[in-house]
Amino acid sequence: MEASSATTDDERELLAWLDGEPAATVADDLAAFRARLKPSMAGSRAGGDVRVLEAAAKRVLDMAERLRPQLIAVQLPVPSELYETAERVCGALLDVAGWFAERAERERRAGGERSALCMGGLGLLSGVFVLSGLAAAPVPAGVWRQAHRLARAAELMRTAVDDPVRCAYLRLIAVAVSQPEGLTGRELAWIFEFIDARVLAVAGFETGTAAGNAASWWIDADTDIGPQAVARRPVPEGAAHGAPLWFFNPRPMAQKLGECVEWITAHMTAAELAGMNCEVEPLSAEDGGFPAGLSSLEALALLRRVRNHWMATPVREQPRRQNQYVVQVCMGLAAVWELGCSGRVEAGRTHEWVVLNESPAGLAIMSVAGAEANVEAGVALALRRDPQQPWSVCVVRWIRSEMPGQIELGLQVIGPSFQSVKVGFRGRALQQLAPALALPVMEPMRRHPAMLAPAGTYASRRFVFVRDGVGVYIAQARALGLDMQTQGVELFQYEIDPYPI
Repeated sequence: MEASSATTDDERELLAWLDGEPAATVADDLAAFRARLKPSMAGSRAGGDVRVLEAAAKRVLDMAERLRPQLIAVQLPVPSELYETAERVCGALLDVAGWFAERAERERRAGGERSALCMGGLGLLSGVFVLSGLAAAPVPAGVWRQAHRLARAAELMRTAVDDPVRCAYLRLIAVAVSQPEGLTGRELAWIFEFIDARVLAVAGFETGTAAGNAASWWIDADTDIGPQAVARRPVPEGAAHGAPLWFFNPRPMAQKLGECVEWITAHMTAAELAGMNCEVEPLSAEDGGFPAGLSSLEALALLRRVRNHWMATPVREQPRRQNQYVVQVCMGLAAVWELGCSGRVEAGRTHEWVVLNESPAGLAIMSVAGAEANVEAGVALALRRDPQQPWSVCVVRWIRSEMPGQIELGLQVIGPSFQSVKVGFRGRALQQLAPALALPVMEPMRRHPAMLAPAGTYASRRFVFVRDGVGVYIAQARALGLDMQTQGVELFQYEIDPYPI
């Protein structure tokens, strides 16, 4: 972007500060940033030297980058001080994005400079999405309004499919329709880097008044709301102020993800045949152009889940009824497995949570005092209301934290009870028996018994499992396919093999 021809003394002083060394802590740097930027930009936010906007964006994005590893490293819920700092940095990112949007709207010349302004603003909003997701916090008010402003200023409906601004806006949409609250911090950071022009170029994106198909999402660009699923919320007759709605269809992108899933699967198979263990090795740019940060197994599980969301919007089949009572919760597959082996609850193994609503297939629970165990999306847990009841097994589908120290979990019930077993698949050494939970039939959702095991356990059709009890029970079984896979666990149904080999 070109600089203004008349740079004032105040702007030169501000530029010198913005280009200088940041404060030692993000909190201190943010306080100084606000103290200097607010008075300077309040009177003429869209005027003045555009270099001030660029330098301000660079400085606040640096704060966001310094916070990201801290947020990824901590377990949820995020400590109060870090949560509040992330919240304030998101506010600064949003403010500067608003200045970019205002400048872009006033820019008379279409083309390079306006596109650069829109690109800068959307980059700032991407930072807001990532930081909010890492803290499991809701996206701040105003984010979608600014994103839509920047999209309109760039005239996205007239741009080419590989236009960088179009891709930056669609990346926000694509992540928003992937249930980001169901991703871990590492998964969220990875998927933002992964979704690039090669994936977004095939996205269906159009304007009009006709309703989209069951996989479509509608967008009202005159409001402060994100994409809304046609399957969950009917398309309104008309958008605010009579403007046409935008429709986004992620299904073509899901088909593109299918190619990535096939590549990773073939990569893992080749590595296994060569005697290499690539399940825990991180992918790299050389490995098919994937970003670093996740192993092959983790990336495969993530892409499968995102592909399912893009192919068809999940719709709750059974309504949740409001309720409120205390339950005991044991967090993590390993802890639940040990609980099943010992048959008794030891001090510190379980914690109390409050049920907010429930249905036969799932429930939402909250810990207002903060969870003392490692909580992240995709982990398994067991809960029960009364000591006389069996432990129900659940998987965490999403996590929300609307204020410091408070965390809410959305759970899918996958078993009304369980037994601790060990499983071993054909082709792997017997000493590699993995701990697993044997789950009973759960009509009508599951007509066969199932196993919940660590991710990567499922390796072939036949496997053996061992159960200790009054005596030792050993059986050979046939897996019936993978029903669920997260970054930590996988669920597969099975039947006892009548003709063991």
